[in-house]
Amino acid sequence: MHVSDVCVALWHLTVNGTPKQVYNLADSAQTDQGAINKLLENIFQIKTGFMGSIQSKLATAIAMSLVAETANEKHLAPWSELCKAKNITNTPLTPYLDEELLYDNALSVDGTKIVGTGFSYQYPEPTVPLIREVIDQFVTLGYFPGQMI
Repeated sequence: MHVSDVCVALWHLTVNGTPKQVYNLADSAQTDQGAINKLLENIFQIKTGFMGSIQSKLATAIAMSLVAETANEKHLAPWSELCKAKNITNTPLTPYLDEELLYDNALSVDGTKIVGTGFSYQYPEPTVPLIREVIDQFVTLGYFPGQMI
């Protein structure tokens, strides 16, 4: 979700929402990890991996701690080195994957209920320019390296 849509939705619900109701926000493009990976591949000129739901369930059954440990071993050291090289000493961004995040998480969110209140998404799906905008903001704040090594 684009932060502007979140802010507009919150304000919209103060006037148009029903008290004690839950309204989910979700893009209308059925975005999944694979779609996000394709956008990131385009932006960073890298190859990403994506496991479908069957592979993810198999990984859950086998050993999720091993999955998290392997991902962390692969990503933490290079991230730390990159931050150090770019003099980034404090950032809320991290590639660390907590094993707990891999368990019992919803695979999708239905964001259509809020549309019934008259709300419409200004940014209905993630795009390369929108993600670049977020990255640029993190670079400006000193949380993300401006140029990759």
